[in-house]
Amino acid sequence: MIAHTDNLSAFFTSGPATPQLSGTMKALSLKQPYAWLIANGYLRVDDRTWGTQYRGPMLIHASKGLYESYYDYLRDSTDIPLPDKDKLEYGGIVGVANLLLCCQPGNMPANISREQRVHFGGVHDEYFGFLFEAATPLPLLPCRGKLGIFEINVDALLAAPPPPQAELL
Repeated sequence: MIAHTDNLSAFFTSGPATPQLSGTMKALSLKQPYAWLIANGYLRVDDRTWGTQYRGPMLIHASKGLYESYYDYLRDSTDIPLPDKDKLEYGGIVGVANLLLCCQPGNMPANISREQRVHFGGVHDEYFGFLFEAATPLPLLPCRGKLGIFEINVDALLAAPPPPQAELL
């Protein structure tokens, strides 16, 4: 029998653009398709009514919800290769990205690039844009999400049996 960690361990080791994914890490939960868009590098800025001082690696957690109207808009109006709704993953970690910056559009530092500045175009003046870079999709790692930025013990998740086995024990 293949251990749960065998499928994921290769994704949770350092590579040239992937941070070491171990220990306790910060995470942000988003509804689909936002989680997929960030994890796959199609969405660089997510807007929130609150900000954070944290910068660094951030696990991208897909909640169990779907913004259907936004999904339908993207499918009908863009060439982004979104998976079908039933192929999107829910209820766990789906990627990792580096949180580079968090600020309101009117308070952007002068030293950010023009390309980075462009991604803040859709952020309301009173909201905070979370600018992500170096996004990497990961195989689904089931776990509960929370509101706000929360912490996940990656090592404990990788050591746990997959959910169906855990329910049998």
